[in-house]
Amino acid sequence: MKVQYINKVVFIAIAIIISIISMGLLQVFIQWVRALHSNVNVSYFKLVGMRLRKVPIQTIIDAHVLSRSEGHPVELDLLEAHYLAGGNVLHTVQTVIDANKANVKLDFKEAAALDLAGDQMLEVAKNIAKRQVLEQHH
Repeated sequence: MKVQYINKVVFIAIAIIISIISMGLLQVFIQWVRALHSNVNVSYFKLVGMRLRKVPIQTIIDAHVLSRSEGHPVELDLLEAHYLAGGNVLHTVQTVIDANKANVKLDFKEAAALDLAGDQMLEVAKNIAKRQVLEQHH
C-alpha cells in the first residue's frame, strides 16, 4: 500500500514537472513562430537560451524588427546583451532611429553606452536629435 502511494506521488510530481517544462517550451515556440512571421531569422534553441536567461523574447524581437524596418538593423545578440547589462532596448533603438533621422550619426553601441551611463545622457542625445530635426524643417 505504501509503495503504491509513493508511486502515485512520484508520478504526479513528474507529470507536473513535464507540464511546466512543456508550457515554457510552448511559449518559446509561439515566440519563435512570431519571429519567423516577422522575417527574423532566429533558431528555436537561441530563443530557449534567451528564455533561460530571463530575457524578454518579444521585446528583443520587436526591437530588432523596428531597427531593421528603419534601416538601422541591430543584431539580436547586441540587443540581448544590452538588456542583460540593464539597458532599455526599445528606448535605445528608438534613440538610434531618431538620431539618424536628424543626421546625427549614432550607432547602437554608442547609444547603448549612453543608455547604460544613465537616462540623462540618453535624453541629451534624443533632445539634440529632435532639435536638429526641427531645425531642418524650418
